[in-house]
Amino acid sequence: MRRNFVGVLIVVLLFSMIAVIPRGYSQLNLRFDYLFDSNSGTIEVNLTTPVYITSIPIEIYDSEGKLIVKRDLEQYFTKRIENTRFNRYILNMDIPEKLPIRAVLFPGSSIERTYMLNVPQVDIDIKNREVKVYLEKNSAYNLTFVNGSMTSKHSVLAEKDGWHRVDVSEVPNELLLPGTALYSTITFPGGLSTSVTRYIPRIVVEAGKEYLKVKGWGLSGETPEIKVYDRNSNIKSKVGGTLYQKNGEFVFQNSFEETIREVRDGDRIAYKEKGYSFQFDIPYFYATYRKSENAITGTVNREGRVVFQYGSKLLEAVPDNRGRFRIDIGEDPEVQKLVTIKGGYISPSGNEYWKRFNWRNVFMVSPLDSSPVIDLRVMTYNIHHAISPDGRIDIDGIARVIEESGAQVVGLQEVDKRFIRTLFMDQTRRLAEKLDMYYYFGDALNILGAEYGNAILSKFPIISVSNLQLDSKEESRGVLSARIDVNGKEINFLVTHLSLNRSTRNRQLQQIKSYLEILEGEVILVGDFNSAPDSGEIMYISRELKEVVGDLEKNELHTFQRRDGTRVQIDYIFVSPEIASREAFTIDSDASDHLPLVADIRIKDI
Repeated sequence: MRRNFVGVLIVVLLFSMIAVIPRGYSQLNLRFDYLFDSNSGTIEVNLTTPVYITSIPIEIYDSEGKLIVKRDLEQYFTKRIENTRFNRYILNMDIPEKLPIRAVLFPGSSIERTYMLNVPQVDIDIKNREVKVYLEKNSAYNLTFVNGSMTSKHSVLAEKDGWHRVDVSEVPNELLLPGTALYSTITFPGGLSTSVTRYIPRIVVEAGKEYLKVKGWGLSGETPEIKVYDRNSNIKSKVGGTLYQKNGEFVFQNSFEETIREVRDGDRIAYKEKGYSFQFDIPYFYATYRKSENAITGTVNREGRVVFQYGSKLLEAVPDNRGRFRIDIGEDPEVQKLVTIKGGYISPSGNEYWKRFNWRNVFMVSPLDSSPVIDLRVMTYNIHHAISPDGRIDIDGIARVIEESGAQVVGLQEVDKRFIRTLFMDQTRRLAEKLDMYYYFGDALNILGAEYGNAILSKFPIISVSNLQLDSKEESRGVLSARIDVNGKEINFLVTHLSLNRSTRNRQLQQIKSYLEILEGEVILVGDFNSAPDSGEIMYISRELKEVVGDLEKNELHTFQRRDGTRVQIDYIFVSPEIASREAFTIDSDASDHLPLVADIRIKDI
């Protein structure tokens, strides 16, 4: 009994001693750390203490000894309960101009503790798999890559002051993709630690007519450089000023209202920041609403997934191996929700591209949705540099002819780019902007940067392009070949301009015939063949493809007037045998020395 009484007395005395210890002056399990955020200009100070510690005097000084903060923990900090044994106290403050910061706990007491807080020096170059960090002797550095359920941890212990390299050579490629978070923590001797969180750059691009918005998460914390290029590697825009930037997150936007420029499918976003750069190719992303089936269908030319915002819902699909997708609405559609529905493409690495699809007329005219055939209007047009017979540069006249024709895919010849004779104009690009069409230019001749050749304009996405040079002893010639996604069906569209010399034309047609043999799917070949309908050259290529005017048994459609005043057809549209010819005609115009030839064709969608 006496022994138990003595035990109880000892316990009471111990608790009494703890009770009389000045409040807040126990250092048991005390932890101090901090987090710098150079983007927002703030520093987060963290204190973790046992639950019975409710007050700690703290003073913070800049590098010149100026007192910045003098408070008690309970007066200034935000308290957050960690668990039943510890509390965490958080202080957010602006980073002073003069670093490092000196934080003092229990100032003036016998247990005064001082911490030096500085911006951690961590250099991460993901592109070259190089990571280095400046550490004091006996400090430790921990780096963790996290992307979804995948992680990779790395650490180094400093035996001396200086820069230390971290081996990240074995990090899986999946953890080097945009969107991966990198958590860096430096632990100093005595337990002080500081953390930095960064993200391998990921961007969300939202583009429409005359505007662009780019949102993303960067790695270095510095403002990234973002440029937009078209398919011919011409720069379209440098993204405008930063609207928002914090914790590596940024938002840019740009307006093209005055320049009539537009970010389009097939363009490229070039992203660059300290230690990292990548390119995001905007996919060819086509969609339509099938009224009869109450479904959204379309194609995308890259692996990934598509998402549509329908009201407050997100409708998602994974395209098949041909890039085709289908999304059932699942309910009677609301017109207002469908008129300008927004669709997004999300790449495997997490980058996103969003665009608005305008189906304003979908309830008045049913689109080419459930039909087993595709009706297409094509044109071939030698625009003669957009110089009219009276010597005027008339690019607007050329655009007007194409627009009024209703042609959906157009092959152009004698097109200039940066030539002095046409005032250094990029004629293909100018026409595409005026007509709201996709485009590609293929040079046959290049003289000190001044180019001349063939071009393609299309209302449908141009998926891929090859520009082939043809044998020629005289003026250089070529054939421009593209695969075009027409309502989910890929079609080969070729445009050429053959030599004035007959023997050279024969060789060029043999080259084109050899090229046709390696193409898969239907073929449309258009151009200026410089040959009459009854010539051997036209008979030769007609063994492989149908000439639409002859197939329709029409009288010769004159497309060119020779110097002697005679009129002749030298421009042609050839199609694969399985493509049906429905109509063919020329358009009277003096915008060029040639008349455009137009054909309506029908392709089975199988």
